[in-house]
Amino acid sequence: MSEEQHQPSTVAAATPADHIVGEELLVDSSTDSDSTFGDAVDSTTTSLASSVTNYRYEHGRRYHGIEDGRYSLPNDEAEVDRLNLQHRVWEIALNGHLYVAPIDHDSLNEVLDVGCGTGVWCIEFADAHPGVQVLGTDLSPIQPHNVPANCQFIVDDANDDWVYGERFDFIHTRTLLLGVKDWKKVMKQAFDSLKPGGWIELHEFHIPIACDDGSAGPDSAAMKWGNSMYEGFQKFGVDSMATAKFREYLAEAGFGDIRETHTKFPLGPWPRGDKEKAMGALFQKDIGDNLHGLSVKTLTQGLGWSTEEVESFLPQAKADMYNPQIHTYFPIDIFWARKPR
Repeated sequence: MSEEQHQPSTVAAATPADHIVGEELLVDSSTDSDSTFGDAVDSTTTSLASSVTNYRYEHGRRYHGIEDGRYSLPNDEAEVDRLNLQHRVWEIALNGHLYVAPIDHDSLNEVLDVGCGTGVWCIEFADAHPGVQVLGTDLSPIQPHNVPANCQFIVDDANDDWVYGERFDFIHTRTLLLGVKDWKKVMKQAFDSLKPGGWIELHEFHIPIACDDGSAGPDSAAMKWGNSMYEGFQKFGVDSMATAKFREYLAEAGFGDIRETHTKFPLGPWPRGDKEKAMGALFQKDIGDNLHGLSVKTLTQGLGWSTEEVESFLPQAKADMYNPQIHTYFPIDIFWARKPR
């Protein structure tokens, strides 16, 4: 990303964007303890049609059965747990807010969450806005049965043509990066699916991971993991650094009032600050404890590693992520923009 793109934008007073975790993480040298934030993960079961549950099983994990190769991460119960845990990291980072755009609550009628995963964001948004219809879409039907009456889930691929029409007041995406091959198309379709004056908001990490203080050198297992994953995603046609072009794509699609801010999700409770420690402990568990499921397909099918090479390497990368002397993090980019009236 260019330096200009990494500068946090100026946001209007009293918006949630003023209260997210800042971009700077300071190492806490006073303790190496592993603080925790609690275990708030609940497994869920799907309420969608069985016709889309023709799953594939590889490397001991379950994957979606829609259009092979579109998405490289699992969709089984372990992944459901991981995604719900990850939602808590975002919850801490945003101080309990579900979005940062200055949307007008009184004008909200329909909201779309693209790539909704377990549906937890949709459910919480629907609970908070009972008069708003919330639609969540995802490749996999892993959402729960019991949802608010104003919340609905459908199986859909964000890469395909959208057929919603100009109906939504707010469109949200989070960690959709690994499932999208053409962000320009997605943003244009989002623009066409928003009513005039509606907002889009995109919350994304990017890979490779980073380290600011040199505690993880370029030859460390953690940094090798990040770089290898980036290369593997490229083989699948996915750019895990695509956020560098989000402002450009949003403008090309027709959006105005484009804003952005940036933060970091630490891999471990190594930073100073209670909030940062809580985020780091959860995110360490989210990524480190699920490294095999997150990595095996990308490294084997994307880069051609043998199963033996993967099984030998991943414990080394996990050890780095759990080493309190190594201070790595995922860069996080948040964009929000408005369709002109």
